[in-house]
Amino acid sequence: MAKKNRKYGARFTALLGILFIVLFSVLWALFISGPNRIQEENQEQMIAQIEKNNPDIQGLTIHQFDYLTAQGYTETTLYWFDATGNEITTRDISTLDYQRARDIASEDYGIEAESVELGYGYDNPVYVIQGADRMLLLDYDSFVRVYEREVQ
Repeated sequence: MAKKNRKYGARFTALLGILFIVLFSVLWALFISGPNRIQEENQEQMIAQIEKNNPDIQGLTIHQFDYLTAQGYTETTLYWFDATGNEITTRDISTLDYQRARDIASEDYGIEAESVELGYGYDNPVYVIQGADRMLLLDYDSFVRVYEREVQ
């Protein structure tokens, strides 16, 4: 007696499709959304710590280069903070010179700055200069190149 071939219907195929969507959604939530939520929570804790210790702080931004840092300012001082919200260093706000950073990027490295922000390099505060196809980090105090790379 020959074995009878079984054929599965549209309901079984739909059930497998639904099972695939549920499984994919669960994996997405665990492996993609989960770490992102943890990172956002850590950044919120860092900002809360900074604001608690420095109630007059303004313009907080987060920068990731060698490690995660935050930058902010008051009326007289620029601040850089580590990932736990502790102060790394400060500078007098009168030393801030975005235009000089733009000029050096243009003249010495051929980068027309689309944006200039503050960040933290390996061990010093930096100007982060973003051009159309390159990123340049200039030391805050000496305007010496700390890092440069092509951006895709």
